[in-house]
Amino acid sequence: MVFLSKSDYKVAKNCPTKLYYKKLHYPTTSYINNYTRMLADGGFMIGKMARLLYPSGIEIKVEQDLERGLSQTKEALQQENIILFEPIIYAKNKLIRVDILIKEGNKFQLIEVKSKSFDSNENNWLLETKGINIFRNKKNGAISSDWRTYIEDVAYQIYVLQEMLSEIDAHEFSSDRVEIHPYLCMPDKSKTTAIDLAAHFKIKRTESQTIPSKFSGIEVDFTGDLEQLNQNHILGLIGIDREVQEVLPEVIAQTEIYLDSLVNGLRKIEVPLSKHCKGCEFRVSEGSKKDGFKECWGELAEVEPHIFDLYHMGRVGGHETPVVNELIQMGKVNMYDIPLDQLDDTFFSFRQLIQLEYTKTNREWMSEQLPSIMAKCSYPLHFIDFETSRMALPYHPGMRPYEQVAFQWSCHTIPSPGAEPIHSDWIDLSDVFPNFRFAEALMDRLGDRGTILTWATHENSVLRDIYYQMEAYEYEHPKLKAWLAKVAKLNSKDKTQLVDMNALTLKHYFHPLMKGRTSLKCVLPAIWKTNPYLHQIPWMAAYFKEVDGQILNPYETLLPLEISDKAEVITEGTGAMLAYQNMMYGEYQDRPEIRQMWCELLKQYCCLDTMAMVIIWTHWLKKLG
Repeated sequence: MVFLSKSDYKVAKNCPTKLYYKKLHYPTTSYINNYTRMLADGGFMIGKMARLLYPSGIEIKVEQDLERGLSQTKEALQQENIILFEPIIYAKNKLIRVDILIKEGNKFQLIEVKSKSFDSNENNWLLETKGINIFRNKKNGAISSDWRTYIEDVAYQIYVLQEMLSEIDAHEFSSDRVEIHPYLCMPDKSKTTAIDLAAHFKIKRTESQTIPSKFSGIEVDFTGDLEQLNQNHILGLIGIDREVQEVLPEVIAQTEIYLDSLVNGLRKIEVPLSKHCKGCEFRVSEGSKKDGFKECWGELAEVEPHIFDLYHMGRVGGHETPVVNELIQMGKVNMYDIPLDQLDDTFFSFRQLIQLEYTKTNREWMSEQLPSIMAKCSYPLHFIDFETSRMALPYHPGMRPYEQVAFQWSCHTIPSPGAEPIHSDWIDLSDVFPNFRFAEALMDRLGDRGTILTWATHENSVLRDIYYQMEAYEYEHPKLKAWLAKVAKLNSKDKTQLVDMNALTLKHYFHPLMKGRTSLKCVLPAIWKTNPYLHQIPWMAAYFKEVDGQILNPYETLLPLEISDKAEVITEGTGAMLAYQNMMYGEYQDRPEIRQMWCELLKQYCCLDTMAMVIIWTHWLKKLG
């Protein structure tokens, strides 16, 4: 069966060429299985919760047999009143599965469940004061870019449902009698819950591969009280009739273009190459037989250094007329093809010019100001890193959707110049709100002496959030509150005691292997692989490993553990967050021995994050003499 699914439409709207690669199952860099994706944002819980609010709902559940599911859906829709979960809607090579479809005679409610949150208080205020809702731009009233994708998603569903209903029975579902009203069902950030919502949802993987379905390979059980859930759920329902009608003509027109590339033999819709190709998910690692990016770009994909490597390359020439797009159309995609006189952005050009000069000569660069900045950092030096998680469903009673939980910190402290760093850490995997204990333990470790160093602004944001959570939860600890106010930047006018090494890197340091990036995961390997003296320092030596003559990135040396017959290792922040979610609410919730192994992996990863900062700081000191 040839069809354009909802996800197909979304991919094609981003770039029509991608539809061809998706249909031919080209590998992508963004591939994650359904279990992991749903675990990441709590979407599985939100989807299940929404269904529980409609206890008479019937799920259309099929495996690979779409025809059977379509037949079940059509039969169910013959009833006067019915609620369906994931009915299969198909019309003229277009296929969707509606999250919740409510039929009352000839009136339909199409409900799309999303884990993206909204604030009903803000929405009501906008309606009362400006006559617009949260989906509209406050300045011009147009549909906001933040919401347009979601609106178009629902509009596509409305389009397919309308066509299918007209095909089922022209008399029963005549266009002048049928009413379809679309809604978004989402977590409402203005709501709190009095019960431990998340603890009542159990998720596990299954062999089921219902296609296409949000719950493919997943089973979610609710163990709580339905009456309590009805009183304490955090979902909100908001109508989007006007917004859908506004985008529907464009959605229909685009759909016809996409369908034309599918139904008469799959063909590629050619799109001009541009700066937007940089983030293409079909740009995969070397060795892959299928690489969508290389198919589009041909020989231009292999140019080094590539124009995409330049720091904020898309800003050259301005957003409206980016010079990069003009150069790409001319086949000039070497980073040095960019005219220097076009680098005139006061904020970004300095970094761009540094990158061009020092990449060409293959040298590191340090500003004249960096030595004095580092000299002002008093000992002891505390290098800290936090692991946190936000989920659509509140973790604990009293919390709001997407409220932050801080469950782990790592700290390397250098007591005095030349001293060996001392490591300490804290992690909490209990089912009790951890944030205040997290901050108290950190305060006890850091005290009031020395300098606290971070990488980027995440740590400041976490400490600021905890400060305001103390007020919201009426948590009394004057010493902790005073310490947080002193250390963190609570508002735009405040100063912070935290030294941001990412900001220092942006203004004062460059290494050619970093290219246009300054993340910790890019700066560390650039320095580590080109400075052998670091490998001889005793407390850094454990991270040195060579394979086939190539020095590995320290994150590649982290030791995996075998968990459920699979080698597992955490090497980035998303992996840490997913591990936490899995232990708290996933399939390892009741497996203490497996939880302990994940705990060790979390500690190993977070420890390297702060050691990475120590390595970079040590190199800067050495370089500066």
